[in-house]
Amino acid sequence: MKHNKWFTLLAIALVLSLTLTACGGSKASSFPTGRFIQSGSQEYGMTFNADGTFSVGNSAAVFVTGTYKADDKIFTETSNSGGCKTNVNFNYTFDGTNLTFTYVGNPENDADCTGRYADFNNVTYTLKK
Repeated sequence: MKHNKWFTLLAIALVLSLTLTACGGSKASSFPTGRFIQSGSQEYGMTFNADGTFSVGNSAAVFVTGTYKADDKIFTETSNSGGCKTNVNFNYTFDGTNLTFTYVGNPENDADCTGRYADFNNVTYTLKK
C-alpha cells in the first residue's frame, strides 16, 4: 500500500511538472502588446497586437501595417505594407514601460527602408496606458 502512495505521488508530480512546463508559454508571449509612443513624440508610435500584427502611425493616419513574430529577445518583421524587405531581425528590451529596438547586424544594410530604419535603429517607445 505504501508503495502505491509513493507511485501515485510521483505520477502526480510528473504530470504537474509537465503541465507547468507546457503552460509556461512560448518565448514569443513575452513580447509586449499595446500602443507604444516613440520617445520625443506626443502621438507617433506603434501598436503591437497579440495576433502578430502591427501598425505604425499617429492619431490621424496609419502609415504601415504588417506582421511580426518574437522569440526570446528577437523581434522579426515578417511582412509590411511599406514595400521593404521582410524577415528583418531586431533585438528588443522591455522593462515594463519602455520598449527599445536595435538591429541584429548592421543597421546600414536596411537604410533603404527609411521608415523602418528611423523607427527601429536604437529607438525607444513608451507603453501608453
